[in-house]
Amino acid sequence: MTAPSAGAASGLRARLQGRSELGVAALLAVIAIVIAVDTANIRDTAINTGVMGPRVVPTIIAIGLGLCAIALAISVLRGGHAEAEDGEDIDLSQKAHWPTVFGLGGLILVFALSMDFLGFVIGSALLFYGSALLLGSRRFIWALVIGIFLAVGTFYGFVLGLGINLPAGLLTGIL
Repeated sequence: MTAPSAGAASGLRARLQGRSELGVAALLAVIAIVIAVDTANIRDTAINTGVMGPRVVPTIIAIGLGLCAIALAISVLRGGHAEAEDGEDIDLSQKAHWPTVFGLGGLILVFALSMDFLGFVIGSALLFYGSALLLGSRRFIWALVIGIFLAVGTFYGFVLGLGINLPAGLLTGIL
């Protein structure tokens, strides 16, 4: 009994060879299903009932994601596949530089955990500065200045422009 199942597994593996985009199609389908199920559980109340209830936009998104998943799966099964990026300034034959990847992930984690204490401006400026250094910038002062300007501009864009309060942290009373 194990021989036929081993042969079937190797046959399936051979058919799926080079079709990694099917994983993306499956992920899109799962997200579409999750959104559809969550949308179906939204209850109508007197507050949210109107011409366009709370289900319209999530339903459109779920349908769109589902259609994209189906179209991608059909394209891949018919032999279509994505081309490697030609226009990038990277060597596609090189493997990922994992210390940089994990360093950026660590910076984002530290940013998320310290935003309440440090505040958005200080945390974002340090995130930009650390990211620039990890990605190879050797203009230390310039990277810090750009990070500060981007962080302050984004802070005031959200607070004044959109009315969304971001944590000021250590700069409470100053900003």
